[in-house]
Amino acid sequence: MQAAKGFLELTDAAAYGDHRKLLDRKDIDAVLIATVDDWHAQVSIDALEAGKHVYCEKPMTRYLGEAFQVYDTVKRTGKVYVVGSQGCADPKYHKAAEWIKAGKLGPLVWGQGSYCRNNPKNSEWTYPVDPDANQSNLDWNRWLGNAPKIPFKPEHYFSCHKYYAYNSGIIGNLLPHRFYPLMVSTGNPEFPRRVACTGTRQVSTDRDITDTTHLLAEFPSGLTLLVAGSSVNEQGLPDLLRGRKGTLYFATSQNKVEFKPERIFADELDVAEFHDAQPVDDIPRLEKNWFDCIRTGGRPFAHIDLAIRGQTVLCLAEMSERLSLTLLFDERTRKISTGDGRVVPPLTYDSIVPART
Repeated sequence: MQAAKGFLELTDAAAYGDHRKLLDRKDIDAVLIATVDDWHAQVSIDALEAGKHVYCEKPMTRYLGEAFQVYDTVKRTGKVYVVGSQGCADPKYHKAAEWIKAGKLGPLVWGQGSYCRNNPKNSEWTYPVDPDANQSNLDWNRWLGNAPKIPFKPEHYFSCHKYYAYNSGIIGNLLPHRFYPLMVSTGNPEFPRRVACTGTRQVSTDRDITDTTHLLAEFPSGLTLLVAGSSVNEQGLPDLLRGRKGTLYFATSQNKVEFKPERIFADELDVAEFHDAQPVDDIPRLEKNWFDCIRTGGRPFAHIDLAIRGQTVLCLAEMSERLSLTLLFDERTRKISTGDGRVVPPLTYDSIVPART
């Protein structure tokens, strides 16, 4: 806070230690939320209740129960909400959705994607600790929010993404960049029917979260999406979406999507390609789309209905991995259960999860 005030002395901006004071301002119409993950829900809800439009960095929330609280608040207030998965603004995924809605692929079968990276020091989400940081010059208890109240730990503060108390690791911080655009490309994002997830922590032993994760989500339509992530190996899966009649190939680096028909349908379907001539930089596109929708009342690319469906998958994936369960979801009741009908309560800040072995 002190560092922020020092920087802001050079500008006309104001700094607040309590987000509610900012929300009291009548000259602010929209807010961008980039707090630690366990604050996303409360700040989003407070902003919506104060009449502000919201752009919230992914993940939507820390846990599923509060994601539905945000969803219900958006629906009640009518404000424009966007989840910050920038790939949702990429035109190639919207072109894919057009082809799918037109029946070009036939029934969707399964898709895949990944977000994998690596570094020489195995330092993913490890950041330097400021030796001057202490409880006298930062508000530790407020920063914790709903997370378990513990004594000040500099490593937790500066490298919070390594600990389940504040985030879900690869699942919430990397996979949304692939999972949400894949859902956009289907043309009809769904709640999941069944989710299973595995994760390992073979290399990065200085953290709670996994360093390699595999998510499998099945939807009522019959589509299954496989999305993998790793912070210790950068060789990922090619982004594909398969249908009965053909397959979509997403070239992320070239910003294009190509349709190739299955051999048995080659006589009736032609190869097609869409290439976006603009540079691959989707953050400005998503931000502009948010502002445009605030002004016009339109529906943004990464809208609330997409956000809640994707967040349901991500939250169930974390539960599946940490509880060693395959989980079913009932869209009507919002209940989570196992295959034998046992209801499983969503994880919360008070959940006790068995330690990883």
